[in-house]
Amino acid sequence: MKYQAKLPQDFPKNFLWGASTSAFQVEGAANEDGKGTTVADLRAQKSKYLDTSVSVDHYHHVDEDVKLMAELGLKSYRFSISWARIFPHGNDKKPNLKGVEFYNHLIDSLVENNIEPIVTIFHFDLPQSLVKQYGGWASRKCINDYYHYAKTLFQLYGDRVNYWLTINEQSLLANVPSMNGITDIDADTLHQKGEQSNYNMFVAQAKVYNLCHQILPNAKIGPAVSYMTTLPYDHTSIDALKSKQLEDMIGFIDMDVALRGKLPNYYLRYLQDNKIELDIEEKDQAIFKDGKADFLGLNWYSTSIFKLNEQSNPKMLTGVISGVEKISDERIMNSEWDFSYDPQGLRYALQKVNDRFPNIPIIITECGWPEKEKLENGEIHDQKRIKYLNGHIYQLREAIKDGINIISFNPWSFIDLLSVNDGMDKRYGLIYVDRDNFNAKQLHRYKKDSYYFYQKVIQTNAKNVKKCE
Repeated sequence: MKYQAKLPQDFPKNFLWGASTSAFQVEGAANEDGKGTTVADLRAQKSKYLDTSVSVDHYHHVDEDVKLMAELGLKSYRFSISWARIFPHGNDKKPNLKGVEFYNHLIDSLVENNIEPIVTIFHFDLPQSLVKQYGGWASRKCINDYYHYAKTLFQLYGDRVNYWLTINEQSLLANVPSMNGITDIDADTLHQKGEQSNYNMFVAQAKVYNLCHQILPNAKIGPAVSYMTTLPYDHTSIDALKSKQLEDMIGFIDMDVALRGKLPNYYLRYLQDNKIELDIEEKDQAIFKDGKADFLGLNWYSTSIFKLNEQSNPKMLTGVISGVEKISDERIMNSEWDFSYDPQGLRYALQKVNDRFPNIPIIITECGWPEKEKLENGEIHDQKRIKYLNGHIYQLREAIKDGINIISFNPWSFIDLLSVNDGMDKRYGLIYVDRDNFNAKQLHRYKKDSYYFYQKVIQTNAKNVKKCE
Protein backbone atom coordinates (compact mmCIF):
# COMPACT_ATOMS: atom_id res chain seq x y z
CA MET A 1 0.00 0.00 0.00
CA LYS A 2 1.39 3.36 -1.05
CA TYR A 3 1.17 6.26 1.35
CA GLN A 4 1.53 9.97 0.66
CA ALA A 5 1.32 12.58 3.40
CA LYS A 6 -1.58 15.03 3.06
CA LEU A 7 -0.14 18.34 4.15
CA PRO A 8 -1.60 21.73 3.23
CA GLN A 9 -0.09 23.26 0.12
CA ASP A 10 -1.17 26.87 0.41
CA PHE A 11 -2.73 29.48 2.65
CA PRO A 12 -6.23 28.39 3.75
CA LYS A 13 -9.18 30.32 2.34
CA ASN A 14 -10.03 31.68 5.79
CA PHE A 15 -6.48 32.90 6.47
CA LEU A 16 -6.46 36.16 8.42
CA TRP A 17 -4.46 38.65 6.37
CA GLY A 18 -4.00 41.63 8.64
CA ALA A 19 -1.77 44.41 9.91
CA SER A 20 -0.64 45.72 13.31
CA THR A 21 -0.33 48.88 15.41
CA SER A 22 -0.27 49.80 19.11
CA ALA A 23 -2.29 52.43 20.94
CA PHE A 24 0.39 54.82 22.15
CA GLN A 25 2.18 54.76 18.79
CA VAL A 26 -0.81 55.73 16.62
CA GLU A 27 -3.64 57.21 18.65
CA GLY A 28 -2.30 60.54 19.86
CA ALA A 29 -4.87 62.33 22.04
CA ALA A 30 -2.69 61.41 25.00
CA ASN A 31 -4.34 63.97 27.26
CA GLU A 32 -7.86 64.01 25.85
CA ASP A 33 -11.25 62.65 26.95
CA GLY A 34 -10.10 61.56 30.39
CA LYS A 35 -7.13 59.39 29.41
CA GLY A 36 -4.48 59.07 32.12
CA THR A 37 -0.72 59.41 31.69
CA THR A 38 1.24 56.25 30.88
CA VAL A 39 4.86 55.21 31.17
CA ALA A 40 4.98 55.26 27.35
CA ASP A 41 3.76 58.89 27.33
CA LEU A 42 6.54 59.93 29.67
CA ARG A 43 9.19 58.03 27.72
CA ALA A 44 8.09 59.73 24.50
CA GLN A 45 8.21 63.16 26.16
CA LYS A 46 11.91 62.62 26.81
CA SER A 47 12.52 61.96 23.11
CA LYS A 48 14.12 64.69 21.02
CA TYR A 49 11.33 64.11 18.52
CA LEU A 50 7.54 64.02 18.72
CA ASP A 51 5.60 62.61 21.67
CA THR A 52 2.26 60.83 22.07
CA SER A 53 0.13 63.98 22.20
CA VAL A 54 -0.58 63.74 18.45
CA SER A 55 1.50 60.91 16.97
CA VAL A 56 -0.44 60.15 13.73
CA ASP A 57 -3.77 61.06 15.38
CA HIS A 58 -5.60 57.79 14.79
CA TYR A 59 -7.91 58.84 17.63
CA HIS A 60 -9.43 61.55 15.44
CA HIS A 61 -8.91 59.78 12.10
CA VAL A 62 -10.34 56.41 13.11
CA ASP A 63 -13.09 56.39 10.47
CA GLU A 64 -10.66 57.34 7.70
CA ASP A 65 -8.19 54.71 8.85
CA VAL A 66 -10.76 51.91 9.04
CA LYS A 67 -11.91 52.86 5.55
CA LEU A 68 -8.33 52.46 4.35
CA MET A 69 -8.20 49.05 6.07
CA ALA A 70 -11.38 48.01 4.28
CA GLU A 71 -10.03 49.19 0.91
CA LEU A 72 -6.85 47.24 1.57
CA GLY A 73 -9.03 44.18 2.18
CA LEU A 74 -7.77 43.37 5.66
CA LYS A 75 -9.24 40.26 7.25
CA SER A 76 -7.78 41.11 10.68
CA TYR A 77 -6.40 44.11 12.54
CA ARG A 78 -4.13 43.67 15.53
CA PHE A 79 -4.22 46.73 17.78
CA SER A 80 -3.93 47.49 21.48
CA ILE A 81 -6.23 49.13 23.98
CA SER A 82 -4.69 51.82 26.17
CA TRP A 83 -5.09 50.75 29.81
CA ALA A 84 -5.10 54.42 30.89
CA ARG A 85 -7.82 55.31 28.39
CA ILE A 86 -10.11 52.79 30.12
CA PHE A 87 -8.81 53.29 33.68
CA PRO A 88 -6.91 56.62 33.86
CA HIS A 89 -5.23 55.63 37.14
CA GLY A 90 -5.01 51.94 36.30
CA ASN A 91 -7.34 50.80 39.08
CA ASP A 92 -10.27 53.21 39.06
CA LYS A 93 -13.59 51.88 40.34
CA LYS A 94 -15.38 52.76 37.11
CA PRO A 95 -14.08 52.88 33.51
CA ASN A 96 -13.69 56.13 31.61
CA LEU A 97 -16.76 56.28 29.35
CA LYS A 98 -15.07 58.29 26.60
CA GLY A 99 -12.36 55.66 26.34
CA VAL A 100 -14.93 52.87 26.33
CA GLU A 101 -16.82 54.64 23.54
CA PHE A 102 -13.72 55.06 21.37
CA TYR A 103 -12.89 51.36 21.35
CA ASN A 104 -16.54 50.40 20.96
CA HIS A 105 -16.64 52.53 17.83
CA LEU A 106 -13.37 51.10 16.50
CA ILE A 107 -14.40 47.49 17.11
CA ASP A 108 -17.88 48.02 15.68
CA SER A 109 -16.36 49.62 12.57
CA LEU A 110 -13.98 46.69 12.12
CA VAL A 111 -16.74 44.11 12.49
CA GLU A 112 -18.97 46.01 10.05
CA ASN A 113 -16.16 45.76 7.50
CA ASN A 114 -15.57 42.04 8.17
CA ILE A 115 -12.21 42.71 9.82
CA GLU A 116 -11.41 40.44 12.76
CA PRO A 117 -10.24 42.46 15.80
CA ILE A 118 -7.11 41.00 17.41
CA VAL A 119 -6.82 42.94 20.66
CA THR A 120 -3.66 43.40 22.72
CA ILE A 121 -4.58 44.09 26.34
CA PHE A 122 -1.26 45.67 27.35
CA HIS A 123 1.35 47.05 24.95
CA PHE A 124 4.13 49.04 26.69
CA ASP A 125 1.78 51.68 28.21
CA LEU A 126 1.35 50.98 31.92
CA PRO A 127 -0.63 53.73 33.68
CA GLN A 128 1.94 55.92 35.42
CA SER A 129 -0.33 56.16 38.46
CA LEU A 130 0.31 52.48 39.24
CA VAL A 131 4.05 53.17 39.28
CA LYS A 132 3.48 56.02 41.73
CA GLN A 133 1.08 53.99 43.88
CA TYR A 134 3.22 50.89 44.42
CA GLY A 135 5.95 50.54 41.78
CA GLY A 136 3.86 49.06 38.97
CA TRP A 137 4.71 45.55 37.78
CA ALA A 138 7.50 45.26 40.37
CA SER A 139 4.72 44.76 42.95
CA ARG A 140 2.30 41.84 43.13
CA LYS A 141 -0.48 44.42 43.52
CA CYS A 142 -0.28 44.94 39.76
CA ILE A 143 -1.47 41.36 39.19
CA ASN A 144 -4.95 42.08 40.50
CA ASP A 145 -5.16 45.47 38.78
CA TYR A 146 -4.28 43.90 35.42
CA TYR A 147 -6.78 41.09 36.07
CA HIS A 148 -9.54 43.63 36.80
CA TYR A 149 -8.62 45.63 33.69
CA ALA A 150 -8.66 42.51 31.47
CA LYS A 151 -11.97 41.36 32.96
CA THR A 152 -13.46 44.77 32.16
CA LEU A 153 -12.31 44.48 28.53
CA PHE A 154 -13.78 40.98 28.24
CA GLN A 155 -17.10 42.26 29.57
CA LEU A 156 -17.11 45.35 27.36
CA TYR A 157 -15.89 43.89 24.06
CA GLY A 158 -15.94 40.11 24.37
CA ASP A 159 -19.13 39.76 22.33
CA ARG A 160 -17.20 40.99 19.25
CA VAL A 161 -13.53 40.08 19.92
CA ASN A 162 -12.51 36.47 19.33
CA TYR A 163 -8.72 36.84 19.65
CA TRP A 164 -6.96 38.39 22.65
CA LEU A 165 -3.25 39.03 23.29
CA THR A 166 -2.26 39.44 26.93
CA ILE A 167 1.07 41.30 27.08
CA ASN A 168 3.24 42.50 24.21
CA GLU A 169 6.91 41.43 24.39
CA GLN A 170 7.06 40.66 28.09
CA SER A 171 10.73 39.62 28.00
CA LEU A 172 11.69 43.04 26.64
CA LEU A 173 9.82 44.76 29.47
CA ALA A 174 11.51 42.53 32.04
CA ASN A 175 15.00 43.10 30.65
CA VAL A 176 14.55 46.84 30.05
CA PRO A 177 12.64 47.68 33.27
CA SER A 178 12.51 51.40 32.51
CA MET A 179 9.93 50.59 29.84
CA ASN A 180 7.66 49.62 32.74
CA GLY A 181 8.61 52.71 34.74
CA ILE A 182 10.93 50.67 36.99
CA THR A 183 14.17 52.38 37.98
CA ASP A 184 16.89 52.07 40.61
CA ILE A 185 20.37 53.46 41.00
CA ASP A 186 21.66 50.09 42.17
CA ALA A 187 22.13 47.64 39.28
CA ASP A 188 21.49 44.52 41.39
CA THR A 189 18.30 45.96 42.86
CA LEU A 190 17.11 46.96 39.37
CA HIS A 191 17.80 43.42 38.18
CA GLN A 192 15.78 42.04 41.09
CA LYS A 193 12.88 44.39 40.32
CA GLY A 194 12.99 43.50 36.63
CA GLU A 195 12.74 39.77 37.30
CA GLN A 196 10.03 40.25 39.91
CA SER A 197 8.04 42.22 37.34
CA ASN A 198 8.63 39.38 34.89
CA TYR A 199 7.25 36.84 37.37
CA ASN A 200 4.27 39.05 38.26
CA MET A 201 3.39 39.37 34.58
CA PHE A 202 3.55 35.57 34.22
CA VAL A 203 1.10 35.13 37.10
CA ALA A 204 -1.21 37.87 35.83
CA GLN A 205 -1.35 36.37 32.34
CA ALA A 206 -2.07 32.88 33.65
CA LYS A 207 -4.98 34.26 35.69
CA VAL A 208 -6.29 36.10 32.63
CA TYR A 209 -5.95 33.03 30.36
CA ASN A 210 -8.16 31.14 32.80
CA LEU A 211 -10.60 34.03 33.15
CA CYS A 212 -11.00 34.33 29.39
CA HIS A 213 -11.77 30.62 29.09
CA GLN A 214 -14.39 30.94 31.83
CA ILE A 215 -16.32 33.97 30.62
CA LEU A 216 -15.55 33.86 26.87
CA PRO A 217 -15.45 30.13 26.08
CA ASN A 218 -15.48 30.69 22.32
CA ALA A 219 -12.60 33.19 22.33
CA LYS A 220 -8.88 32.42 22.01
CA ILE A 221 -6.10 34.05 24.02
CA GLY A 222 -2.31 34.03 23.95
CA PRO A 223 0.85 36.12 24.45
CA ALA A 224 2.57 38.40 21.92
CA VAL A 225 6.16 37.17 22.13
CA SER A 226 9.31 38.94 20.98
CA TYR A 227 10.91 36.10 19.04
CA MET A 228 14.49 36.83 18.05
CA THR A 229 16.12 34.04 16.05
CA THR A 230 19.83 33.99 16.85
CA LEU A 231 22.68 32.33 14.98
CA PRO A 232 26.30 31.94 16.17
CA TYR A 233 28.94 33.93 14.30
CA ASP A 234 31.67 31.40 15.04
CA HIS A 235 31.13 27.73 14.33
CA THR A 236 31.80 26.61 17.88
CA SER A 237 29.66 24.86 20.43
CA ILE A 238 30.15 27.64 22.99
CA ASP A 239 28.75 30.23 20.55
CA ALA A 240 25.91 27.93 19.54
CA LEU A 241 25.02 27.38 23.20
CA LYS A 242 25.02 31.13 23.84
CA SER A 243 22.72 31.68 20.86
CA LYS A 244 20.33 29.07 22.22
CA GLN A 245 20.39 30.70 25.66
CA LEU A 246 19.52 34.06 24.10
CA GLU A 247 16.56 32.52 22.28
CA ASP A 248 15.40 30.79 25.45
CA MET A 249 15.61 33.85 27.67
CA ILE A 250 14.18 36.37 25.18
CA GLY A 251 11.58 34.37 23.28
CA PHE A 252 10.95 30.80 24.38
CA ILE A 253 10.56 31.59 28.08
CA ASP A 254 7.31 33.45 27.36
CA MET A 255 6.10 30.57 25.19
CA ASP A 256 7.12 27.88 27.71
CA VAL A 257 5.27 29.47 30.63
CA ALA A 258 2.18 30.25 28.52
CA LEU A 259 1.83 26.73 27.11
CA ARG A 260 3.45 24.45 29.72
CA GLY A 261 2.17 26.22 32.81
CA LYS A 262 5.39 26.40 34.81
CA LEU A 263 8.71 28.20 34.98
CA PRO A 264 11.33 26.35 32.90
CA ASN A 265 14.46 25.00 34.55
CA TYR A 266 16.80 27.17 32.48
CA TYR A 267 15.07 30.24 33.95
CA LEU A 268 15.25 28.88 37.50
CA ARG A 269 18.99 28.28 36.94
CA TYR A 270 19.34 31.87 35.69
CA LEU A 271 17.67 33.22 38.84
CA GLN A 272 19.87 31.05 41.01
CA ASP A 273 23.08 32.08 39.25
CA ASN A 274 22.15 35.75 39.61
CA LYS A 275 21.11 35.36 43.28
CA ILE A 276 17.58 36.57 42.58
CA GLU A 277 14.83 35.54 44.98
CA LEU A 278 11.25 36.07 43.84
CA ASP A 279 8.15 36.89 45.87
CA ILE A 280 6.20 33.69 45.19
CA GLU A 281 2.98 32.52 46.81
CA GLU A 282 1.83 28.90 47.20
CA LYS A 283 -1.25 29.46 45.05
CA ASP A 284 0.87 30.52 42.05
CA GLN A 285 1.64 26.97 40.98
CA ALA A 286 -2.06 26.16 40.61
CA ILE A 287 -2.61 29.45 38.75
CA PHE A 288 0.06 28.52 36.20
CA LYS A 289 -1.36 25.03 35.80
CA ASP A 290 -4.93 26.22 35.26
CA GLY A 291 -4.14 29.16 32.99
CA LYS A 292 -2.60 28.30 29.63
CA ALA A 293 -2.67 29.98 26.23
CA ASP A 294 -4.58 28.79 23.16
CA PHE A 295 -2.15 30.12 20.55
CA LEU A 296 1.11 32.02 20.18
CA GLY A 297 1.46 35.54 18.84
CA LEU A 298 4.97 35.97 17.44
CA ASN A 299 6.70 39.28 16.76
CA TRP A 300 9.43 38.24 14.32
CA TYR A 301 11.46 40.68 12.21
CA SER A 302 14.85 39.27 11.33
CA THR A 303 17.67 36.91 12.20
CA SER A 304 20.39 38.16 14.54
CA ILE A 305 23.98 36.93 14.45
CA PHE A 306 26.02 37.06 17.67
CA LYS A 307 29.61 36.47 18.66
CA LEU A 308 31.09 36.35 22.15
CA ASN A 309 32.50 39.69 23.29
CA GLU A 310 32.90 40.34 26.99
CA GLN A 311 33.45 44.06 26.33
CA SER A 312 30.01 44.62 24.79
CA ASN A 313 27.62 47.06 26.43
CA PRO A 314 24.06 45.77 25.96
CA LYS A 315 20.93 47.85 26.40
CA MET A 316 19.30 45.00 28.26
CA LEU A 317 20.05 43.96 31.84
CA THR A 318 23.43 42.39 32.44
CA GLY A 319 23.16 38.61 32.38
CA VAL A 320 20.53 38.15 29.68
CA ILE A 321 22.28 39.43 26.60
CA SER A 322 25.65 40.39 28.08
CA GLY A 323 28.99 39.21 26.78
CA VAL A 324 27.86 39.15 23.14
CA GLU A 325 28.13 41.43 20.14
CA LYS A 326 25.61 41.63 17.30
CA ILE A 327 27.19 41.17 13.86
CA SER A 328 25.82 42.38 10.52
CA ASP A 329 26.06 40.04 7.55
CA GLU A 330 26.89 42.16 4.51
CA ARG A 331 25.79 39.37 2.15
CA ILE A 332 22.14 40.20 2.84
CA MET A 333 20.08 43.38 2.77
CA ASN A 334 20.16 45.32 6.03
CA SER A 335 18.11 48.31 7.09
CA GLU A 336 19.55 51.46 8.62
CA TRP A 337 18.35 50.08 11.96
CA ASP A 338 20.30 46.84 11.56
CA PHE A 339 17.34 44.65 10.58
CA SER A 340 18.38 41.89 8.22
CA TYR A 341 16.40 40.60 5.26
CA ASP A 342 16.31 36.86 5.91
CA PRO A 343 12.93 35.33 4.96
CA GLN A 344 14.18 31.77 5.34
CA GLY A 345 15.03 32.72 8.90
CA LEU A 346 11.29 33.07 9.52
CA ARG A 347 10.61 29.55 8.22
CA TYR A 348 13.47 28.22 10.36
CA ALA A 349 12.13 30.07 13.41
CA LEU A 350 8.63 28.68 12.90
CA GLN A 351 9.98 25.15 12.59
CA LYS A 352 11.74 25.54 15.93
CA VAL A 353 8.52 26.70 17.58
CA ASN A 354 6.57 23.83 16.03
CA ASP A 355 9.18 21.31 17.20
CA ARG A 356 8.70 22.59 20.74
CA PHE A 357 4.91 22.96 20.58
CA PRO A 358 3.57 20.73 17.79
CA ASN A 359 0.59 22.13 15.86
CA ILE A 360 0.12 25.15 18.12
CA PRO A 361 -1.84 27.84 16.24
CA ILE A 362 0.45 30.77 15.40
CA ILE A 363 -0.45 34.38 14.66
CA ILE A 364 2.36 36.50 13.25
CA THR A 365 1.60 39.62 15.26
CA GLU A 366 4.49 41.74 13.95
CA CYS A 367 6.86 41.45 11.00
CA GLY A 368 8.06 44.50 9.10
CA TRP A 369 10.71 46.60 7.40
CA PRO A 370 11.78 50.10 8.57
CA GLU A 371 12.87 52.83 6.16
CA LYS A 372 13.37 56.57 5.95
CA GLU A 373 10.93 57.73 3.28
CA LYS A 374 10.10 60.87 1.34
CA LEU A 375 6.77 61.70 -0.26
CA GLU A 376 7.19 62.35 -4.01
CA ASN A 377 4.16 63.72 -5.86
CA GLY A 378 1.84 61.96 -3.44
CA GLU A 379 3.60 58.59 -3.82
CA ILE A 380 5.98 56.39 -1.85
CA HIS A 381 7.94 53.80 -3.81
CA ASP A 382 8.97 51.45 -0.99
CA GLN A 383 10.45 48.62 -3.02
CA LYS A 384 12.53 47.22 -0.17
CA ARG A 385 9.38 46.76 1.93
CA ILE A 386 7.68 45.00 -0.98
CA LYS A 387 10.69 42.70 -1.29
CA TYR A 388 10.55 42.07 2.45
CA LEU A 389 6.82 41.26 2.42
CA ASN A 390 7.05 39.08 -0.68
CA GLY A 391 9.96 37.06 0.71
CA HIS A 392 8.45 36.51 4.13
CA ILE A 393 4.98 35.65 2.83
CA TYR A 394 6.59 33.16 0.45
CA GLN A 395 8.35 31.50 3.38
CA LEU A 396 5.10 31.49 5.39
CA ARG A 397 3.60 29.41 2.59
CA GLU A 398 6.59 27.07 2.78
CA ALA A 399 6.10 26.80 6.56
CA ILE A 400 2.45 25.90 6.04
CA LYS A 401 3.61 23.17 3.65
CA ASP A 402 5.89 22.01 6.46
CA GLY A 403 2.74 21.41 8.50
CA ILE A 404 2.97 24.47 10.74
CA ASN A 405 -0.38 25.84 11.89
CA ILE A 406 -0.17 29.53 10.93
CA ILE A 407 -3.58 31.22 11.03
CA SER A 408 -2.82 34.92 10.57
CA PHE A 409 -0.19 37.39 9.34
CA ASN A 410 -0.22 40.95 10.68
CA PRO A 411 2.81 42.89 9.45
CA TRP A 412 4.07 45.88 11.38
CA SER A 413 2.62 48.29 10.65
CA PHE A 414 -0.66 49.23 9.05
CA ILE A 415 0.23 52.92 9.09
CA ASP A 416 3.34 54.97 9.84
CA LEU A 417 3.59 55.51 13.58
CA LEU A 418 5.64 56.93 16.41
CA SER A 419 8.91 55.18 17.18
CA VAL A 420 10.00 56.45 20.60
CA ASN A 421 13.72 56.51 19.86
CA ASP A 422 13.50 57.50 16.19
CA GLY A 423 10.37 59.60 15.87
CA MET A 424 8.88 59.57 12.38
CA ASP A 425 12.20 58.78 10.69
CA LYS A 426 11.71 55.06 11.21
CA ARG A 427 8.68 54.26 9.06
CA TYR A 428 7.11 50.81 8.83
CA GLY A 429 3.65 51.55 7.47
CA LEU A 430 1.77 50.47 4.39
CA ILE A 431 0.30 53.97 4.57
CA TYR A 432 2.41 57.12 4.70
CA VAL A 433 1.40 59.87 7.13
CA ASP A 434 2.56 63.29 5.99
CA ARG A 435 4.14 64.66 9.12
CA ASP A 436 7.69 64.91 10.40
CA ASN A 437 9.40 64.84 13.77
CA PHE A 438 8.49 68.41 14.66
CA ASN A 439 5.47 69.36 12.54
CA ALA A 440 2.17 67.49 12.45
CA LYS A 441 1.15 69.29 9.23
CA GLN A 442 -2.27 68.08 8.04
CA LEU A 443 -1.61 64.38 8.75
CA HIS A 444 -2.74 63.39 5.28
CA ARG A 445 -2.65 59.66 4.53
CA TYR A 446 -1.07 58.29 1.33
CA LYS A 447 -1.07 54.71 0.11
CA LYS A 448 2.44 53.39 -0.48
CA ASP A 449 3.39 50.98 -3.26
CA SER A 450 3.51 48.28 -0.58
CA TYR A 451 -0.16 48.98 0.20
CA TYR A 452 -1.11 48.02 -3.37
CA PHE A 453 1.19 44.99 -3.31
CA TYR A 454 -0.33 43.72 -0.07
CA GLN A 455 -3.82 44.46 -1.37
CA LYS A 456 -3.09 42.07 -4.25
CA VAL A 457 -1.75 39.50 -1.79
CA ILE A 458 -5.06 39.55 0.07
CA GLN A 459 -7.17 39.53 -3.09
CA THR A 460 -5.36 36.50 -4.53
CA ASN A 461 -4.58 34.73 -1.24
CA ALA A 462 -0.88 35.30 -2.03
CA LYS A 463 -0.95 33.90 -5.57
CA ASN A 464 1.06 36.98 -6.63
CA VAL A 465 3.87 36.13 -4.19
CA LYS A 466 6.88 34.69 -5.98
CA LYS A 467 10.07 33.02 -4.87
CA CYS A 468 13.02 35.40 -4.80
CA GLU A 469 16.54 35.32 -3.47
